Amino acid sequence: MSNEHNPIALLVSKIQQTWNSEISPHQDINLVRWIIKPEQSKLYEGFLKLESTPHGNIPDMLLVLLTPFSSIEHHSKQIISEWAKAYREYQATTNQSDEKKNTSNWDVDAFEQQLTDNSDSNNQLLVKMITSFQNSLPENRPFTLALFPYTVEDTKAYSKWLHSILKQGIPPNNRLMIFDHANERYFDYLCDKYEISSRSLAVPLDLEGAVSKLANSGDPNDPEIQFRQCILKMSKCVKNKNMTELQKWGEKGLLITQKTGIKSMYSTAHIIYAAMLFNFKEFELVDTLLMKGLALAKQGLKAGDDVCKSLIIQYYGFQASSKQLQKKYEEATNLFCKQADTANEIGYPQQSLNAWWMAYSSIKKLDKERYKLIVEKAYKNGIKLDKDTLKSTSMGFIAADYYNILDGTKESDTCLEINQFMFDLEGENWKADVETQRKALEKKKFSISGWF
Repeated sequence: MSNEHNPIALLVSKIQQTWNSEISPHQDINLVRWIIKPEQSKLYEGFLKLESTPHGNIPDMLLVLLTPFSSIEHHSKQIISEWAKAYREYQATTNQSDEKKNTSNWDVDAFEQQLTDNSDSNNQLLVKMITSFQNSLPENRPFTLALFPYTVEDTKAYSKWLHSILKQGIPPNNRLMIFDHANERYFDYLCDKYEISSRSLAVPLDLEGAVSKLANSGDPNDPEIQFRQCILKMSKCVKNKNMTELQKWGEKGLLITQKTGIKSMYSTAHIIYAAMLFNFKEFELVDTLLMKGLALAKQGLKAGDDVCKSLIIQYYGFQASSKQLQKKYEEATNLFCKQADTANEIGYPQQSLNAWWMAYSSIKKLDKERYKLIVEKAYKNGIKLDKDTLKSTSMGFIAADYYNILDGTKESDTCLEINQFMFDLEGENWKADVETQRKALEKKKFSISGWF
């Protein structure tokens, strides 16, 4: 299906058109706030990814940074450091395109060398860095820095930090892009304060209609199309809290996929149906579906269907989560460990780290010794992986927990080794960043990354 007829691509195009009509003509707008609903997040993720490539549609050069927000005092320093690191990596790995040649003389090191422990100086330095980068672009191209924090511990403090940057006076053709929750509107006060130089955008997007069109496109007799329709119906049942209808469409999905004779497809129907039932806490039915679906996936793998590899890993995770929600923590831990070991055996070692993290988190209060053993196993397996892979795992939590265990037993040499490893991976503030993320998870505070 071409982009012209892809309903999802058309929605992304609508986001691009909104930017081009509402933002592009106005050089003096230096704060753009997207007001979005959580269910729209994947669309905006697609927009950011597309605009970060040469195939983007908006005129701006877009840079997306995921720097977690921990405090007003340190955020500018952390952004500058992360930006400098990302720029050097980009320069080292990208082919010598025309665009790269036009920015290759930009001296990123000069900004990093000017960093201090003074937050006001670092705020000023960040604005200078933004301006300098935009000046290095060809034909006075606009530059937008999309701030997309992995976690935000304190939204009021984050809003104050944004104010501290905006009050410096950002020159024309330079902008900050932020995201706000449609139901919470965390940044109303900030945007009102900068009413003249900011713009808030809320694009009406019929995501449900687009997904429905996509699911219904194709041969109506194709089992895959029929199964997609069942998934949509089940999703609506969950939204409407209609258990009876959910069971009807869940069973229909099982029947459709069973007739295909494809084990991976039939197994997938089981796990999706079970996942929907989590919302109703129907754990007896959930556990039955997961047991049957896992058996199907194992049969499929034996028959040579590699799709079943990832399904098996997912099944152990769902089974563990079911036991965890039923407060059967020892069983949950066993299953999370089984998930980790299976992921390692099948060839997905990065997934094993997240499983071990869940395993020892489940057992921590019940069995301290087992907790310590799993943490150690997770860390020692994690350091075997390459650093790019580790960035998308829970290695930070694992390293911090292992460090704390060893620090408590005065094993300072190993603590130094852990600290050096994580310093190389995440930078000098790795422990503080982990604790920020941990607090955000525990308190379930605002986090854009939770939407994406």
